[in-house]
Amino acid sequence: MVVISAVCFGICVWLTPALLRRIAAQLLTRADVIDASKAEHRRRIQFWCGELGVAHDLLASESTIADPAASPVAQN
Repeated sequence: MVVISAVCFGICVWLTPALLRRIAAQLLTRADVIDASKAEHRRRIQFWCGELGVAHDLLASESTIADPAASPVAQN
């Protein structure tokens, strides 16, 4: 029983660095995709604000998204 548990422990210790590297690579890839998505969203907002002639400040503030009634657009 002790030999089997020692072998299992040895295998886990041997595989752990590879597993941790794989998990880190996957998480970093996801973070890069999220950053790229946010940058693309900002680029689209800037483009359409320019095309439609809308002030970017109105769309950029998070308070207008969270509370539409507090938006300067909703008050008009």
